[in-house]
Amino acid sequence: MFFIPKKIIFAFLLLLLLLTVTFWFGRIHDLEQAKKQADQQVSQLNNYIDNELARFAAIPQLLTNNNLLIRFTNNEEEHYSAINNYLADIQKASGASDIYILNTQGEVVASSNWQADYTFLGSNFSFRPYFKQAFAGEKVAYFALGQRSKERGLYFSQAIYHEGKAIGVVALKVNVAKFEDDRSLLNTAAGSHFYLQLADNVIAMSDEPNWRLNSFQELDIAARREINQRRAYLDYQPGLIPLQQFNSQDITQFKIAKRLYVVASKPLKHFNAQMSVLVDVSNIAAMQLPRLLWLMIFYCVFIFIVYSLLARFAGYKKLLYSRHSLEQKVIERTQALEKAQTALVQSAKLATIGQLSAGINHEINQPLCAMNAYLASAKILLNKGKLTALNENLVIIEGLVERVHKIVAQLKHFSKPSKMQLRPHPLSALLNNALMITHSQLKQDDISVIPPQFEQNITVLVDSLKFEQVLVNVITNASQAMSNCATRQLSFEVECFDGRVKLSILDTGSGIEHHTLGSIFEPFYSTKSSTGLGLGLSISKQIIDSFDGRLSAHNRPEGGAQFIICLWSTAESQHD
Repeated sequence: MFFIPKKIIFAFLLLLLLLTVTFWFGRIHDLEQAKKQADQQVSQLNNYIDNELARFAAIPQLLTNNNLLIRFTNNEEEHYSAINNYLADIQKASGASDIYILNTQGEVVASSNWQADYTFLGSNFSFRPYFKQAFAGEKVAYFALGQRSKERGLYFSQAIYHEGKAIGVVALKVNVAKFEDDRSLLNTAAGSHFYLQLADNVIAMSDEPNWRLNSFQELDIAARREINQRRAYLDYQPGLIPLQQFNSQDITQFKIAKRLYVVASKPLKHFNAQMSVLVDVSNIAAMQLPRLLWLMIFYCVFIFIVYSLLARFAGYKKLLYSRHSLEQKVIERTQALEKAQTALVQSAKLATIGQLSAGINHEINQPLCAMNAYLASAKILLNKGKLTALNENLVIIEGLVERVHKIVAQLKHFSKPSKMQLRPHPLSALLNNALMITHSQLKQDDISVIPPQFEQNITVLVDSLKFEQVLVNVITNASQAMSNCATRQLSFEVECFDGRVKLSILDTGSGIEHHTLGSIFEPFYSTKSSTGLGLGLSISKQIIDSFDGRLSAHNRPEGGAQFIICLWSTAESQHD
C-alpha cells in the first residue's frame, strides 16, 4: 500500500492554507486598489466637466449684459448680420455647439449657425423647459436631444432683461460627444468606463454607446410619463441595461454583461447629475495567479532551506550523540582498562609473592623452629630455676616473633590493592622494604647484596606500594638472572640532578640479549619458558610512566644488566 509521510501531507496542507489566504487577501487588496483608482478617476472627471460646465454657463450671463444684444432683442436695432456673426465668433472661441437668442414667444431670432443648412433661425423652442425656466428668471442647465440634429446636448440658458423686464433668452448648447471623445482630458484608464446619470436615472453621457439614453434602473409609469411630457429625449424611450449590484468588503460592485466592475460616484456641482466611473475587475481572480506562483516558489525554496537546515541539525545532533556515545564508551573502556590494569598489577604482586613463597616459607619457618627450640630450653631452665637464662631465652623468642611479624606485615602491605597516591617518600625506606620482601629469594639464590649507600633525606614522588612492587619485580628478576652465574652480586647507585632522582639497580648476571632489549617491556614478553607471564616489566614500566618517570634497561660494559629508574624528587620540581 502506498504511504505518504505525514510531513509531506502537513507541508501540502500548509501550502493550501497559504495559497487560500494569499488569494483572499490579494483579492481584497486588488479590489481596494481598483476602488482607489475609481475614486481618483471620478474626481478627475468631475473636476474637468465641472470646470467646462462652469465656463459654458458663464457665457450666457456675459451675453445678457451686452448692450448691443439687449437693444437687438428689444427690437431697437435690426443688425441681424452683426448679431449672428457675433454669436458665431463666440461659439467658435468657446467650443460650444450653438448659441442662439429666443424672443418672448420662444422663436429663434439670432443664431451662430445662421448660415448652416440646419440653422435654428425661425424655429420655436418655447416647449423646451430651458426656455420656460430661464424666462421665469432661473439660470438653467438642461440636457435634451436636439430637435433637428437628434444629438445629445447640454443647454445653458438665461433671460435678457431690459428695464427689469425679460425680453428674451440666450441659449447655449454643448454637444456631450465633446466629453466622450476626449479620453486624454478625461484621464480614464483603459479597462474603465464612465457614465453621467441624470436625476431621472437616464444616462446622458458615457463612453459606452449602448448605455447612452438608457438606464440601469427600471423606470416606472410615472417616470416615463414625466419624460414624455418634457420631451427631453423627443420620442425615444429609455431602455433597461441589465445590472447586478452587490457589495464585497464594503466595496460596491456592478456586474454588467458578464463583466465585473468596481464603482465610484460623485455628483456634479454645476449640473443636477451624478458622474460614475467603473473599473473592470473581471479578471481579479486571474490577477492572483502571479502572487500564488511566487508564493509557491518561495514556499518550495523555504521548505528546501528548512529541510536542509533540519537535516544538518539532525546530523549535528546525531554527530553530538555519536560523539557523546563514543566519549561514554571511551570512558567505560578506560575504566575497564583501569580495572584490568589494577587487576594485572594485583596479579603481578600475587605472582611475585608466589615466586617468593618458598623463600618466605623458609624465612618464617626458620624463626619458628628457633622459637620452638628456645621454648623447650626455657622449660628446662624454668624447672631448674635459672631465671636469668630463662629471661634471655624469652628476649630471644620475643625478637624472633617480631621478625616474623615484620615479614608477614610487609607481605600483607605489599599484596593489598591500593589507589594511586603520589607523595614524597624516602627512597632508602622504600628500597629497604623491597629488600626485606625479596630477602628470601636473594638468600635462596645466594646473592650478595651490597647495601645502598646514599643519604636518608633523598625523596621520590611516587605511590609507595606501587613503587615497591616495581623494585621487588626488578630485584627478583636480577636475582633469578644471576642464579647460575659464578659471581652473584646486587648493587645500587643513586644520582640527583635538576629535581630528579636516578636509581640504578645493577647485577652481575649474563645481561640482556641485544635482540630483546627493545621488547622486554612489552606485555607477555618473557625470557622464562614456563614460569613467567611476561607482565612484570611491562606493568613496572606503566607504573613508572604513571609517576611521570622513566624505566629503562642496559647492559653493563663489565657484564650484567643495569635497570635505571628516573623519578621526580618533589611535586614542586615536577612542575618547574
